This record gives sequence, C-alpha cells and structure tokens, in this order.
Amino acid sequence: MVEQDGQLAFDFDEFAREEARERLDEWTGAPLRFTQDYYSPELFDEAFEHWAFLNGALGSHGRSHMWHRTLWNRKGVAFGAHRGEMFNAELRPETGEEGPGGLLAQMVCEPCQWHAIDENENNVVEQWHDHAVPGWRDLPVVPASIRVRDGSSLTKLAMTWIQEHYPQHMQVPGAPIITERQPVATRHVPRYSPWDGYDLSSTALDTGPGEAASDPLELETMSVAVTARGVSGRVIGR
Repeated sequence: MVEQDGQLAFDFDEFAREEARERLDEWTGAPLRFTQDYYSPELFDEAFEHWAFLNGALGSHGRSHMWHRTLWNRKGVAFGAHRGEMFNAELRPETGEEGPGGLLAQMVCEPCQWHAIDENENNVVEQWHDHAVPGWRDLPVVPASIRVRDGSSLTKLAMTWIQEHYPQHMQVPGAPIITERQPVATRHVPRYSPWDGYDLSSTALDTGPGEAASDPLELETMSVAVTARGVSGRVIGR
C-alpha cells in the first residue's frame, strides 16, 4: 500500500504481481528463461512480457536472458507460406558477475515450426532464406554503381535495374534482393527490398556467412553449448 493525501491506496499492480509469482507453477507458455527449444513468436512475446511484469522492464533483456524483439526489427518478413521473425537473447552477464556472454539471434518460421539460432544474425537470416526462398543465392547482385535507396524509398534507377535483371518469380511479396556493399556494410536489412523482403549484403555473403542448410526438409537440431566462454555451434530445426 502507498499513502496518498493521508489515505492508504492499494498498489493493485503489485498485488497482481504477487499473485502471478505465487502461480508460477501454472505457467504453460515459453520458459521464463533462456531456451534453445522452438516456440512460436506469440509464445516468446507473451513469455518476455510476463517476465517483465513480474520482475520489472528495466534491463529486462540482460537480466532475463530471454528471447525478445529489437526495436528496429519487430515485424517479420513473409514469403509465400513462410514467415520469418527475428529474436535476440542477451547472454552477457551483469557487471561483476559471470555468465555465458554474447548476443544470440534466432529466426523463427512459425508455419513450419522451424527455427535457427546463431551468434551471427546474418547467418540465421541466410538460413531462413535457404529454408523459405529456394534459389535466392542465384539472384544477381545489384552493383554499387546503382544507388539503391534515396532515404526510405528505392530509387527509380534501382527499380528499373531490378525489374530488368531479376526473374519474375522473384519479384513477389517478401522476395529479397542482393546488393553490393562497402566492406563494412554487412548487415542484411529487413523490408528493404522492393517487395518488403530483405536487402542482403553481398559483402557478407562473400566473406563466409557460415554453412547453409543443404535441404530444409532434412534439417536436424544441432546442439548449442552455452559455457562461461560463450556460445558455440548453432541450432537448426523444425
């Protein structure tokens, strides 16, 4: 209770938190901690929101080590029947404490109950494209001489080049483009293609993005070892 103008007022949010803490054994969603298992984006969102309600939102990414969305990438990318949604897990310990360290990225494709986890965000983006967008690695690279964007929009020159050089079946909602970048511009950027798909960095692809899955139908779960030195390996699964 808190005192307001000489009267006692109840903190109903705190009562609700206390009740929720007492009923934690009834929680049936995604774990309220780090996990490598597959869960749908909705369950990840609900679990992180519930953890923040119980423990406070301040510093919740680092304190919970749970999967969460970043501010700049809260919306997924859809291609055909597939929908890839990005999550991150902050495993770096708080100051003065020991922990596994590092930041992990996870791409989830809910329609397929497929997911990939890696220390490198670009890797999971590429793995999702291997899973959902057959033939994307054969797309032509938009040369650096073509200015692709002018602020938030694609330039007419880039649109003309892409329409002339990209196959028609890759000019559909969610399809990616590959652009030539400067050596430091290696991030794959969501919703930057003409069709609201990824703008993939050719620089990242040329500098060893990690092994791609050979066949999305034959993907098996690979273990991730979380140690005091960091996270090694990756998880791909259905």
